[in-house]
Amino acid sequence: MAKKIAVALRKGGSGKTTTAVNLAEALRQNNQKVLLVDLDPQANATISVGLDPMKLDKHINTLLTDVLAKVEDVVTKSSFGMSVLPGHPDLAETEGGMKATQIGLLKSLLEPIENDYDYVILDTPPSESYLTVNALMYADEVLIPLQAHYLAMRGLEDMLKEIVKVKQGLNPKLKIAGILPTMVNKRTNIAQTVLDSVRKAYGEFLYPWEIGFSVRHTEASLVGKPIILYEPKHQGSEVYLLLANDMLSKHKKED
Repeated sequence: MAKKIAVALRKGGSGKTTTAVNLAEALRQNNQKVLLVDLDPQANATISVGLDPMKLDKHINTLLTDVLAKVEDVVTKSSFGMSVLPGHPDLAETEGGMKATQIGLLKSLLEPIENDYDYVILDTPPSESYLTVNALMYADEVLIPLQAHYLAMRGLEDMLKEIVKVKQGLNPKLKIAGILPTMVNKRTNIAQTVLDSVRKAYGEFLYPWEIGFSVRHTEASLVGKPIILYEPKHQGSEVYLLLANDMLSKHKKED
């Protein structure tokens, strides 16, 4: 059965999608069968792997709105071979009409294909939503990408509170995989101040690596590739590979 990792933070611009896409690719490069699930109505993860959501006949919103749709018919492949359950802007309208009774919907939709993958990586919306709660109910672990900026601290605190709430009811097995500093600009004092604050408050969850600020991440997204493929020797590529290796090692020990 696949390990399910939700990449989540209730704040935009945190490197969440970049982390989801590159973690998925880093795991693939370790010979893992990976499914990338795009739950964000902006469909940035879908776009970042070279797929145009507006040109797809089927996407995740199809699964959420068509009772006859089968998940295996919706999963598609990127040009470089990644399996993707694509996002779509129509998710916003669907999410707006969701009810609390539909919190377990994602779990029921994805369970039929769990045995086909080693990992399911879920990119979530940058806000409190039924889609995010669905992801947290389904996931085994949450990876939190944290932009090294003081405004991101509020998003981190809100995310941790939401995880605790989900653990207490919907998904008692949910764990925090770790907090990954992203978009770190070491030329600014605020970056170090934020990292020091996180280390002091949540040091047990803080990864020992960080993703530096670089326009190359944006460039990679624009050409529809993970930075691991776009520029393999980039600092971010190396960190995402370290992250994947660490995750694989921990899960091997747990199994």
